[in-house]
Amino acid sequence: MKREQARTTGNLSLAQLRALEAVVRTGSFTDAAKEIGVSQPSISNHIQGLESRFKTKLLVKSGYSVSATPVLVSLLPRIRALLALAGDLETELSYHRALAAGELRIGYSTYQLAIPIISSFMAKHPTISIEARALASQDIINLIETGSLDIGFITGREIPAGLEGELILKTRIVLAVPPEHPLAKKDSASWKDVAELPLLQREGSSGTRRLFEAAATLAGTRPKTALALGSWGSIATLVRSGSGIGVALEAEITERDGCVGVRIEDANLNANHFAVWQKDMGTVAAIEAFRAGLPAP
Repeated sequence: MKREQARTTGNLSLAQLRALEAVVRTGSFTDAAKEIGVSQPSISNHIQGLESRFKTKLLVKSGYSVSATPVLVSLLPRIRALLALAGDLETELSYHRALAAGELRIGYSTYQLAIPIISSFMAKHPTISIEARALASQDIINLIETGSLDIGFITGREIPAGLEGELILKTRIVLAVPPEHPLAKKDSASWKDVAELPLLQREGSSGTRRLFEAAATLAGTRPKTALALGSWGSIATLVRSGSGIGVALEAEITERDGCVGVRIEDANLNANHFAVWQKDMGTVAAIEAFRAGLPAP
């Protein structure tokens, strides 16, 4: 009786929240226990203690997998922010100064815009471990929302709901053509021109592609996508080989790509590039330091 009473009363602990977050992220009590470095019964006791105390179901099992209930889904951003802040505080107390150690997981959709910023941050904060991944904008947003990424560089019209961020750059979505292509000699192209071209685009979850196709739909045009690729480098290579015409951000085309950017006569092809993060993570020291180094648009 005393043991049960102790489990259902008292303050909410970080150990309980770490166990809960790890189970949701890994989908398994066993994997969560291995990650945290405790026994599986310890994980189970933490979860049972929370559910008993608050009389709320937090996890649901489906076969061998465990997932969050709707109640827990709404709480996860704040739980992850609290755990990140606790980790940040522990780091400061251990090393007697902020940013003595730590890590940032970053996703970027356009390396020409993100890598210089990441490189500058690494030079200023060499003790912070950086993991950077090239992904499409929507994939980055999804991973930030699940806590798998801390910061993302994305293309879109605005910052997605539920996230915070800062504008890095305003640019245009353009056609990327070889220098000898007839369109390279024109000031701009029309949607009628675009409709006849074999286009090389990014994957469907790309922010650039979504903005481009939304504008095409509004203009009553159905673009012909010959091939979808995962990187601008691949698109530029195929443009140079004469395999098609690329769709890209004007800001990502450089001289070494061997392409010329041609604007399309449509104001809806304006695009913004943002750095984004979860709202509750903005005050974590590493993210705060990263924000301080972001360039003004």
